[in-house]
Amino acid sequence: MKPGIVYNASSGLIEKEYRSTRGAGECFALLTSDTYAEPINVSEIWLDGDAAPLLSEQRDTLIFIREGSATLQIDSEKYDLTEKTAALVKSGSTFNWLNGKGLKAVEISLPDKSLPYSRKNTVEARNYTPVVKQGAMPTGDATGDRQFEVLYSAENGSGSATMFVGFIPTSGAPDHYHLYDEVCHIVQGGGELHVGDTVQKIEAGSTFVVSPRLLHSIRNDREEDLWILGTFRPAGSPAAAYYPDGRPAPGYSETE
Repeated sequence: MKPGIVYNASSGLIEKEYRSTRGAGECFALLTSDTYAEPINVSEIWLDGDAAPLLSEQRDTLIFIREGSATLQIDSEKYDLTEKTAALVKSGSTFNWLNGKGLKAVEISLPDKSLPYSRKNTVEARNYTPVVKQGAMPTGDATGDRQFEVLYSAENGSGSATMFVGFIPTSGAPDHYHLYDEVCHIVQGGGELHVGDTVQKIEAGSTFVVSPRLLHSIRNDREEDLWILGTFRPAGSPAAAYYPDGRPAPGYSETE
């Protein structure tokens, strides 16, 4: 996956070498290591039935269910999950999907502190919470009239990345950039991703990467809110954005 390029497992355009099976699950590799060390890897799993166990080795795995339901087993514990639920599998644990029913879930893995870049960019986490239901956490303000809900941070177990859902009303936005690597996944709604002169349509299931300092904007051209799942490292505030001239975007203070 290249920064600023939209991929969608539903498009039918994912090449065969990036497709695999895990038990009854069909998996799509949306972001792979390529030439990067300590990469963020992203896959999407579609499942009706049972998958096969997967070891989260030397990495933490953040999960979000976009559609359907399943039982997520982490080591010996089982959790019945439905759409718009997030989960965190800590490094060294084994997880598996059971009894999937129309499941479409994104799995985002981030190297743990055993490697130097991650060690430098990981903070101490506490209060490990295996499962979080979106909608149960307080919201904060981002640029303009946009809001976000943090699902995972160091406060509930994720010291290597922050995961949030951003809510974007019908609007346009000026180009901006971040100082972190971010994986974006559209949960519902749609619109456009603008990167330079390139405009790409985005819809539920669309996934793309925003690399540090990449100027971009996300525009919602529909009457419903656009919901975007963002996962970024190093961890921090989802409101941390800058305009091309380096000014912090409204809603963000560098003292946060």
